[in-house]
Amino acid sequence: MAQIVFDEWYGEVSRAQRAAYRKFNVSPSDHDELLMAFGDGEHARITAYVKRCSGKGYYQKDDDLWTPYQY
Repeated sequence: MAQIVFDEWYGEVSRAQRAAYRKFNVSPSDHDELLMAFGDGEHARITAYVKRCSGKGYYQKDDDLWTPYQY
């Protein structure tokens, strides 16, 4: 199980998720949208999606990739 930490911007996230959020500049509103799509507790799937959508060095939701159930 992933180690969960509390972040004042995002709430409870995994360490890997928080690192990806910081590296790719994911906003709190993006985090809320990701939680609505993937569900609470899906830290690994959210992290994988963020990394997949950050090929340019920053997070940008790709409407063609926005099928969260495949991650």
